[in-house]
Amino acid sequence: MGIAERKASGERIREAEEARDALRAALSGVGVTLPSLGLDCVSLAADPPYPLVELGRCAPRTALRLAEALTGAAGASGGAAGCGAR
Repeated sequence: MGIAERKASGERIREAEEARDALRAALSGVGVTLPSLGLDCVSLAADPPYPLVELGRCAPRTALRLAEALTGAAGASGGAAGCGAR
C-alpha cells in the first residue's frame, strides 16, 4: 500500500471515529448509552480498510429508550408527519 493509499485509509478511519463519537454524544444527550458502540474490527482489517461503526448489543430497556428518543426526534422534526396518511 502506497503513501496516498495509507493516507486515504487513515482518513476513512478518522471519519468513522468521528461518526462514532458524534453518535455517542447524541445518544448521551437523550440519556441512551450503547455499551458496545465502537468501530468494527473486521472492517478495519480489510485492505484497504472500510471502517464501519458497530452499534453492538444492548439491554431491552436501552433499546426501548433508543426507540423513544428516535420517535421523539422524528415527531419534533416533522419526519413522522404524513407517515401512513393518505
